[in-house]
Amino acid sequence: MVVGRLRSDDIYNQVSAYPLPEHRSTALATQAGMLYVILYFEPSILHTQQAKMREIVDKYFPDNWVISIYMGITVNLIEAWEPYKAAKTALNYTLEQSNIKEQAGRYGASVERLRLQEQQFLKEGFLREEYVLDHIPKLLNCLRDCNVTIRWLMLHTAESVYDPNNKRLRQIKDQVLSDSKYNPKALFQLLLDSAQFEYVLKEMFRQMLSEKQVKWESFKKEGSERMTELAEVFSGVKPLTRVEKNENLQAWFREISKQISSLNYEDSTAAGRKTVQLIQALEEVQEFHQLESNLQICQFLGDTRKFLHQMIRTINIKEEVLITMQIVGDLSYAWQLIDSVSLLDHMLYCCS
Repeated sequence: MVVGRLRSDDIYNQVSAYPLPEHRSTALATQAGMLYVILYFEPSILHTQQAKMREIVDKYFPDNWVISIYMGITVNLIEAWEPYKAAKTALNYTLEQSNIKEQAGRYGASVERLRLQEQQFLKEGFLREEYVLDHIPKLLNCLRDCNVTIRWLMLHTAESVYDPNNKRLRQIKDQVLSDSKYNPKALFQLLLDSAQFEYVLKEMFRQMLSEKQVKWESFKKEGSERMTELAEVFSGVKPLTRVEKNENLQAWFREISKQISSLNYEDSTAAGRKTVQLIQALEEVQEFHQLESNLQICQFLGDTRKFLHQMIRTINIKEEVLITMQIVGDLSYAWQLIDSVSLLDHMLYCCS
């Protein structure tokens, strides 16, 4: 029953943090480590149940053979499953030369690209609040790609996971290093940049979350007041150059003001949907009533739309983003490996 649940379910609920198919094995890595341990209590699966082992490998180990089972304790499945016929046979599909070349080449090529992308994000003044709110998926995708790349390369290039006396392991390790064009200094720099990028994003989101409701209410008030003022303009009470009295527009803008004021912060889904409708209505009224000719009215409408857009951005600040960053940024697999990486980088730095 336990093996069945581990084989079929996402028991740690991490797949939602890794929506891309190419990140699936990373999303299930914690579960894969647990399954690896539990399988030893069902040795018949490892020995003889070829179909089940093929299913397990296809789901959890299609692109990886070095796993972390707990706080940096790593296991090389090639060596661990050598005595088990079904497990060994199933893993051979992952260990085909073409697959190793594809995976190593893909992750190796990603290092420099991701470093440049992160360094761009980390430039002074680049990560402004407005940019972050408009590009949450893009920023999270970058974090995912960085962490997945770091994880794969750190695990599959580590000296400690390959027995130097095992010829096959040496060959696979050499192929990984060659096909990925492994550069430990570049990988370590990517790790440092990713840590800084993650820290900056987390701090920004924590700050925005703490101010979320206050800002949203402020934008709502500003938008409502703009519409009230515009209604007064069309009432003829408030003089504005070349604006004729129009009771229909006066009533319409007053109604828009009321609708903005009625938006409820607690019901974020309905408020977001209604805000989008209000933005569309303001765009349509400007077009259909030919209000573009009056710059002051256009300014009122533009300001109101801007405040409504800000309300949408603000309402989309959710704690789930912080949770996703926490999941994606997990580095427990490198609890022991990080020392060797840090030492190697220090040696490279001293020699350069």
